[in-house]
Amino acid sequence: MEIVATYVPSPGRQPADELRMPPDGATAVELRADLFGAETDLATLVAASSLPVILTLRSRAEGGSGPDDPAVRRRFFERNVALPVAFLDLEAARDSELLDTVVPRDRTILSRHFAGLPDDLEAITGALLAANTRFAKLVPTAGSLADALAVVRLAMAFDRGPRAQRRAVLFAAGEAGRLSRLLGPLLAAPLAYAAWDEERAAAPGQLTPASLLAVAGHLHGRPRRVFGVIGTPVGRSLSPRMHGAAYRALGLPNILVPIEVTAVSELGALLRPLGESDLDALGLPAGGFAVTMPWKEEAAQRCDVLAPRAQRARAANTVLPRPGKVVGDCTDIDGLTRVLLEEGVDLGDARALVLGTGAAARAAVVALDLAGAEVAVCGRNGQRADAAARELGVHAVEPAASECFDVVVNATPAGGDGSSSPFLEGLRLPAGAVAVDLPYGPVPTFLEQLATTRGWRFVGGREVLLYQGVAQFAAMNAVAPPVRAMATALGLEEAQS
Repeated sequence: MEIVATYVPSPGRQPADELRMPPDGATAVELRADLFGAETDLATLVAASSLPVILTLRSRAEGGSGPDDPAVRRRFFERNVALPVAFLDLEAARDSELLDTVVPRDRTILSRHFAGLPDDLEAITGALLAANTRFAKLVPTAGSLADALAVVRLAMAFDRGPRAQRRAVLFAAGEAGRLSRLLGPLLAAPLAYAAWDEERAAAPGQLTPASLLAVAGHLHGRPRRVFGVIGTPVGRSLSPRMHGAAYRALGLPNILVPIEVTAVSELGALLRPLGESDLDALGLPAGGFAVTMPWKEEAAQRCDVLAPRAQRARAANTVLPRPGKVVGDCTDIDGLTRVLLEEGVDLGDARALVLGTGAAARAAVVALDLAGAEVAVCGRNGQRADAAARELGVHAVEPAASECFDVVVNATPAGGDGSSSPFLEGLRLPAGAVAVDLPYGPVPTFLEQLATTRGWRFVGGREVLLYQGVAQFAAMNAVAPPVRAMATALGLEEAQS
């Protein structure tokens, strides 16, 4: 897979310097001339790039900042065609007359971008390919799972012949389009477009080169089985990276992709018996699904067979298609009990407080209760906390009572981005208590900051994610998980296998 990193200028940074040091994993750079001022010396930037350059002038009509007027665009390409770039991106709707007269076809990527999903995807792609340019690039915007799957279905039609000779570059923009950004280059032309870094995506749903390689870099064509992590928002989930590391370590030609599901009705397209999902209908066998917020409760309700612990928690984070039925479990329970075991906590003698009342909190209560701990629930809404406690057979307490507990589990999003949280600020755990955070992110969470200043032992959400993922991977793939590889993918190099 070739990965094109789209350069997006940023205040205070020198473009030439950054182009000399492109993101790891990128094999080419897209220079978006429409994102620079008219006075920019493009020749200097092209010369600075350490990778081959694709020169693009994206029009406003197709989501960029460049001119729509064909005459203005012609003058731009006439001025810049002599630059030593690998390809020039021409828009079929505005620049077709430039083919051969200004830009050679073998140096052209002929493209069309749409704000939505056009009805005639196949006809548009056929027209682009008929121009016989080096690549034909079609990028609609997916507003739903169905939109994204329509683009993948089109890419499947081009999964034939030598990969190096394929010309159709097909994927969807938008958060829902993430799965197509991973599957498209494995099915059609092996060319992926990526963000320069996490904070500078040129289009919604763009992944970084490192993320693309972590999730799909072990594959060289159509995956044998497709798994997914379902949620919203799902773009920051580390599960695809973790499972990708495991597939790579074991030599399994599978993939786990992020699947943005914003409407409950979309779950019915995925959580189906073996061979009956919309992925299977495309010719991509669905192996199973990880489920995250906010769909764990709904996923449990859609399972024909539910593990007793998941039934008690009313939450499923692991859904497996089986002949004639759908099976669900809650490996979040394994993740929590394992990290506390690793921390040396004897749950049989522990008093544990769970913060929250949602699906993650219920799973935490079930995990701790099954392990023998005395468990209580605390929520920002007292009535909801009382109701959850009655349902689970534990008791509810006020935040002030936290001084009596050995373990606290934050099963809410509070403080996950590192910002302060009055709800967490009120905790009064004794010194040496263990604080477990289920949220994880790129910065220390607020609970981690509190633990550092108040003398508590801290266990982060990535550790919980690892061990629930280990149990999940075993259930999905029926093989022993490569724990060390999965831990490394999460930045937890010290985890034991």
